[in-house]
Formats: sequence, C-alpha cells, structure tokens
Amino acid sequence: MNMAKEKNDYFRLVEEQVAYCVQASDLLEEILCDFSARKLTEQREKMHAIEHKADEIHHDILTKLSAEFITPIDQEDILHLVQIIDDVTDALDEVVLDFYMYHVKSVPINADELSKFVNRCVKALHAAVKELKNFKKPSALRALLVNVNTIEGEADAAYTEAIHNLFTVASDHKDLIGGKAILESLENCCDLCEHASDVIEQIIIKNT
Repeated sequence: MNMAKEKNDYFRLVEEQVAYCVQASDLLEEILCDFSARKLTEQREKMHAIEHKADEIHHDILTKLSAEFITPIDQEDILHLVQIIDDVTDALDEVVLDFYMYHVKSVPINADELSKFVNRCVKALHAAVKELKNFKKPSALRALLVNVNTIEGEADAAYTEAIHNLFTVASDHKDLIGGKAILESLENCCDLCEHASDVIEQIIIKNT
C-alpha cells in the first residue's frame, strides 16, 4: 500500500513519538553522567516537558485512530506499539523523579553506566521504528530489532552487577533504597524497549 495515499502516516507519527524518547534518554544520560544536585529541579522540569510533548503526540495518534477505518497495519498493533512507546518516555521520566522521591543526592554506583545502555537501547528502537514502514521486506528491520534485544541483554548484565555493587558498598539504608529504585527504573527503560521490539516483530509475522 502506498503510504502517500494514506489519510494519516502512522509510521511517521510513531517515529515522531519515539524521537521524544531519544530526547529524554539523551537528557537522562546527561543528568547521570554529569550529575549536579543543584541542577536537578531544572532538569526534572525539562524532562517533564519532553514527556508532556510525547503525551501530546500519543493522544494525537489515538484520536486519529479512533476516526480511521483503514490503517496500514492493524489498529490493535498500532495501539499496542504507541502505548509501549509512551511507557518508555514515562519510564525515563520516572528515573529522574526517583531522585526527588528518595532524596538521592548523588548518582548510585554504576547508574551512569546503565544510563548509557538505556540511551543506546532507545536509539536502537528509534532506528527500528524508522524502518517499520518497510515491514513487508523485513530483513533490515529484523536486524535492527536484534540490535535492540542485544543491547537490552547487555543492560540486564550491567544491572545485575550494579545491584551487586550497590549492596556491597552502600551502608546507609536510605542509599540502598533510593539507589535500588533508580537502578530498577533504568532497567525498566530497556525492558520496555525490548517489549516494543517484540510488538514490531509480531507485526512483521502477521503481515508477511
């Protein structure tokens, strides 16, 4: 089907949605790798602004779908994918919120390293979504999905080591609780990217 003839280009819309995930993951890596407790309030507001813009495009897609009779792939698959992508942006925002909720004043051990895995994973998902329009000739798309899953696996291993190191070096129970929450939130970002990758794989299987 020629997408130029579609009323709404859902592939472009979903790509725009994931672009906000990239903005958020870039900011998250910046926050954790060059941490400043003094800047955190301003950075929280910046992250929340990105999340708000992502919400707007998410709702825009839902509104368009509610009035659409013909879509390039099943509406249910589009809905599932855009919901998980929205969850990714929320999860990135959640990491920064954890610093506030748990009164964390410094970066937990290995969290900066884990933020780099998150950013790589989000950008790998973005690359896959950009290729989604070619789902009927999926060889390149499948290679990009493999990359998402590979990075997620690397992130899992880094998360395991980070938790181990946290419980090795942290003696204050508040540091343990807050550090564990932040590390878990970082891992969740990568897990959600993998879930989005799985949905894209299901779209390929259903349509080829």
